[in-house]
Amino acid sequence: MAFVCLDRCARLAGFKRATSAAPLAVLRTLALLVVLQATGIGSALAATTCAGINAGAFNVSGADSQPNTPVCLTAGDVIKLNYTFVVDTTLVYGIQMGVGGHNTDNSGVVSGTLQITVATSGTQNFGWNALSEGLPSQIDVTVTCTAAPSPGPVVTSANPASGPIAGQQTTIVIGQNLTGATSVKFGGVNVLGFTVLSATQISVVTPPHAAGAVDVTVTTPLGSATGTAIYRYAAMPDPTLDPNVKAMVDFQVHTVQVMGQQQIDNVQDRLIELHNDDVPLVSNRASFAQMPASQRQYGLPANAGDRTSSASDMTQARQNSKDGQAVPVPAGSDSSLRYWTAGALLFGRDTTYADAKYNVSSTGLTAGVDSRLTRNLKAGVAVGFGIDHATIGSDGSHINANIWSTQAYASYRVAPQWFIDAILGYAVGRLGNYRYDTSAQAFGSGHRGANDLFGSLSVSREIKVERWKIAPYARLDLQWIRLDGYVETGAGIYNLAFDQTSAVDLAGVLGTRFSHVMDTSAGTLKSSVELAYRRSLSGSYTQAIAYSFDPTTIYSAFGSAEKRDQALIGLGFELQVNRSVSLGLQLDELIASNARSERGRAHVKIGF
Repeated sequence: MAFVCLDRCARLAGFKRATSAAPLAVLRTLALLVVLQATGIGSALAATTCAGINAGAFNVSGADSQPNTPVCLTAGDVIKLNYTFVVDTTLVYGIQMGVGGHNTDNSGVVSGTLQITVATSGTQNFGWNALSEGLPSQIDVTVTCTAAPSPGPVVTSANPASGPIAGQQTTIVIGQNLTGATSVKFGGVNVLGFTVLSATQISVVTPPHAAGAVDVTVTTPLGSATGTAIYRYAAMPDPTLDPNVKAMVDFQVHTVQVMGQQQIDNVQDRLIELHNDDVPLVSNRASFAQMPASQRQYGLPANAGDRTSSASDMTQARQNSKDGQAVPVPAGSDSSLRYWTAGALLFGRDTTYADAKYNVSSTGLTAGVDSRLTRNLKAGVAVGFGIDHATIGSDGSHINANIWSTQAYASYRVAPQWFIDAILGYAVGRLGNYRYDTSAQAFGSGHRGANDLFGSLSVSREIKVERWKIAPYARLDLQWIRLDGYVETGAGIYNLAFDQTSAVDLAGVLGTRFSHVMDTSAGTLKSSVELAYRRSLSGSYTQAIAYSFDPTTIYSAFGSAEKRDQALIGLGFELQVNRSVSLGLQLDELIASNARSERGRAHVKIGF
């Protein structure tokens, strides 16, 4: 026991002497640095990372200290110094190591290991020195660094945190330690694509999935992490609740109905003109026209026993002469051809959908040829062309349409001043549809074929009292409209697929035309007023709609081809300057619930 006490006392005395000899130790250290630099060891001391330490940056043989050197470490790194005393002139063994202000030492141990766990991350000082006195000790030192285990990934949220069941939405997955991600899954399904933006964010394109909340899992080389129910798949919105979608379908059907009705109206005007026998060879009711100066007329049947050509027609001839109109020639039946054109420009608006108001401009042109077939029957054929542009709402949604048609028509005089007029036609067209989708913030567009089988049957009577003519009439219009199916493009997952649809529009019209002829200094002026009431008796349709990515989920939209009740007020003027020149203007106002439209027609007739 005495020996042990003496030994310990000797060691303590040695440490005291070493401490009192600090200035000498500094000089020894400087001298050692000079020797190390000369032997090339100084270049190794430049290593400052954990990897550099493990590469042997601080491994030395036969030295007694390592001055403080900057190293870049991470909290949790473990520094180990293994040492062995080779020569110690003082016979006092000990070594001390310090890292970032934390120290450890071994005293009285010839060889061993010192260990320090780094407490903070960043650049800090590392060094060691022998706890001895006298001449420099010779110590072999090996320093190793065990890097702190890197934390695995953490998933905390997603932004946006919800999206459509169709997927294809760009979403940011937010968390920690996401660098090097190898896969990202939503509800167990691999995303369509992803990009690691930083250690805390990954941009992904969501995959399709059933509605509901789903987990998001990120896998990196350090493991996997799951954010529980941080993303919710929402069912796609019902497209039939979107005013733009509902208005688009309504006005597709309505556009075809209007363009077919224009052709009926143009031919109907011609039939009214055929009620008279003073029909020129060429007639243009749309724009400038030329016609022969002879003004050849449809002659009445040359039958002495025909009451139509007797008293009533002679009276009418005298009346027409008095009114300044051309006098019909009661000659034999004239079967020569008559040519005519007609047209109208329509402007309309519909405010049925407050968020998707509808404005339309439409032009319908018709050209035909007709002739007398029997003494009381006149018939002909015509072709028509129409273009239509409709805007829906204020976001750029619109429809562009064009249509070609052909029709046959006839006017039959069943009795003096009584007429039956009939029209039968068929039209084909194409509608270009451009629908702005607020969810996609893009246009879904597509082209749709259209077909329209139309007809009209009317009965009218013309009552003439001096310079007045009153013509009450009843008419039945029928249109069978069919729209082909089409699929939109351009709106991504919000593209819609429209199935084929059809509507049968049956409408009845009751009206009266009033006209008056008067002489003016400029010529004979004919003024006319038309009042009519139109009631739609059918015309409903059902449009099946689906999202293009999910054709099995069907939505249905319901509507009608035209307004149920409409009123017509028309005002017209025609100035017969002389036998060869006449100018005409017709203005119509169509009024319905939440909708109005104006139609203007003009014509010029010039004979030579």
